[in-house]
Amino acid sequence: MGKIKDITKAFPMTDIWVDSFHVEDHKQAIEFGSVGVTTSPTWVSRMMLNELGEQEEIVKAIADKYPEDDMFEVMWKWTLQMGEARSKVMLPIWRDGKPKKGRFSIQTSILEYRNTERMITMAEEVHALGENMQVKIPATKAGIKAMEEATYKGISVMATICFSVDQAVAVAHAIESGMKRRESEGKSNEMLNPVCAVLLGMQDDWLKDYTESNNIVIDPGAINWAGVAVCKEVARIFKARNYKTRVLTAYYRHHLHYSQFIGGDIIMTIPLKWQKRFDASDIKIEETMSKSVDEDIMKELKKLAPFELAIEEGSLSVDEFDTFPPVVLTIRYFTQCYEDALTAVKDIMLPDPIK
Repeated sequence: MGKIKDITKAFPMTDIWVDSFHVEDHKQAIEFGSVGVTTSPTWVSRMMLNELGEQEEIVKAIADKYPEDDMFEVMWKWTLQMGEARSKVMLPIWRDGKPKKGRFSIQTSILEYRNTERMITMAEEVHALGENMQVKIPATKAGIKAMEEATYKGISVMATICFSVDQAVAVAHAIESGMKRRESEGKSNEMLNPVCAVLLGMQDDWLKDYTESNNIVIDPGAINWAGVAVCKEVARIFKARNYKTRVLTAYYRHHLHYSQFIGGDIIMTIPLKWQKRFDASDIKIEETMSKSVDEDIMKELKKLAPFELAIEEGSLSVDEFDTFPPVVLTIRYFTQCYEDALTAVKDIMLPDPIK
């Protein structure tokens, strides 16, 4: 181990987090130099299904304690309980006095992506779990409103399901507004850690499916740069406008999602399997964040109308966020993952009497 640590030593402004809800992943990632944790509906599902023997008794205990709760509420309470317990692994890093490090993030229920008030309530519940909590909220129409209000309440938010410059800018505006409201009332923003996660691999995946379904031929290598290009543009705009929100790269599919962001004032949340691969690779440790995507690659990508919508500011209104195809596809995927875990909760609460 050492390559990833070398990056953070050479570029202290670059933070590495780990994307996982599994305890062993957290421990190993800290050894690699990770200073934060992200989770998602995907990881909630994996935690439930991969650790079912351990989780069954916990779910039963929650259901017994709250006999009027339906399975959705039982699962949410279980998620909170797991978050409270597992977030403690980051407390030693958090207590070094740097509010940008040592964070542990939990996402509001993906089923509530259209419900602003419910997401705000969930954000408050996550925030109350511990001093180092970060709340992930989708960059949907309702989510943008929830981010401003949560920020105003002193909650560190992380936008997720973000695939376009317009979504990212709306996120930054909402957070800036929430922080300004606090300042106007004499409240400090010192301990807030606003973040916007740009989902790189899912951008690439969507565009590959789009070219296939529409019989479009472009340089196949170009699509692997799509998420990188959008995220670099988001980062450029955030820096130029001095937004308080930091950019986070998420959902890794190949080394460009890592190698093209070295040296930036950025967070990379990398699953442990990719941390291991990158740490063992021969990728040079050199500043790449400021390097633009090659013009020929950009010409290829701009043959795709959805890519233009993603990268050109002013292409999407807030009302269109919920119907932007990669947003829809990701919500569908996250919902399916969440429902898989929910099925396990159902089987615990209502075991099949025949079996």
